[in-house]
Amino acid sequence: MDLKLAGKCNLLAPFEKLWQSQIKYLAEHALSCCLASCTTSADAQRVRERFVDQIIILVRSGGIRDQLNLAPDVKGHVAALAYRAQGTALYHPRVCNYIEALKYFNASIAHTELNSVDRGIAYANRSIVCMELHQYEDCVANVRLARASNYPVRFLPKLAAREARAQHALQRVRTINARKQKNGHRSAERNWQQQEKKQPTAANGAEELSTKLGPHLHGLAVVEYEHLYARCNYCHSRRLFTFIPCEGCTVAMFCSVACLTEAYRKYHRYECGLVRDLWKIGGAEAVTAFRRVAAELASFPDVPSSVEYLELFVAMKGYCAVADGLEGATVQENDHRQLSYRIFLTDIIHQLMVERTVLRFCCIEDPRISRLLFELILYYLTSCAD
Repeated sequence: MDLKLAGKCNLLAPFEKLWQSQIKYLAEHALSCCLASCTTSADAQRVRERFVDQIIILVRSGGIRDQLNLAPDVKGHVAALAYRAQGTALYHPRVCNYIEALKYFNASIAHTELNSVDRGIAYANRSIVCMELHQYEDCVANVRLARASNYPVRFLPKLAAREARAQHALQRVRTINARKQKNGHRSAERNWQQQEKKQPTAANGAEELSTKLGPHLHGLAVVEYEHLYARCNYCHSRRLFTFIPCEGCTVAMFCSVACLTEAYRKYHRYECGLVRDLWKIGGAEAVTAFRRVAAELASFPDVPSSVEYLELFVAMKGYCAVADGLEGATVQENDHRQLSYRIFLTDIIHQLMVERTVLRFCCIEDPRISRLLFELILYYLTSCAD
């Protein structure tokens, strides 16, 4: 399994088919209505709402979801084993690509269930890489994690021996450091840093996107898919020796319990159930947009208490994206196409949100909340794309 390819999904093909057959005509009709008969902003908004509703009907009646083969994000043995095998291959003495091996072992951990044998084995494998890179303290931490995760009893003596070697080496390094003779420690750091230099730089498309959106996005930037198992999902640090997984999804890993807790409090509790498929269908822009929605909701004690704010927000900005896409003398066919695609993507995200996240209960109990969240997703998708 390739970490660079695992998050891809072709959403353009079904959209293109709908665009050519029906949506293009609907967009042209909406534009002509806006130009010919809309004398007030209320008239224009009704045209925009009807246009959005027509696309929603097309998406939901056309079997688009079935074509995408989207399924709930579930931890499982098959994926965990496949990632672990890939990490083992990269660790092989003929390859010795320890940093890439760590990423695959982290991916394996993320796909395992809590206290499973699979997780225990993946932690043990990560401890071996830590030993090779002279990260003795992290090696001991991973040994203890493995032991606490039902590591196979028959292999426990081997695990104990590795822990003893790591503790002995750690004590030796501390003794050398106390005498201000840090050659062994520096050698270990060079070993780790040399492999780090071979990896992609910290800057990536998602981080640049967040910067472009402004300072209000600070702390909500996303990590690119291929770096999910190499960077903390919250603080983006590369403490990949001791990453811990989110227990609710297979894509979020954190460098500490503190980062996991903060991420959950600020946004992850709302995105957890669908973040993997957000990567598949919309990439970094879709994840960034929904994280903004999640952060808005998380700033209130509960979702119902945010309704007044959401209504005000949507009244001011909600349909501005649709307005800009439909009206004006300089509007081109490509503008209609981009707007239609965002509505198309928004509806798929909205369906996943209602099915898989804690927001489903609020949306079922109050359809008004469901509609407001749809408009908020559409707004942030437009903001991220501009």
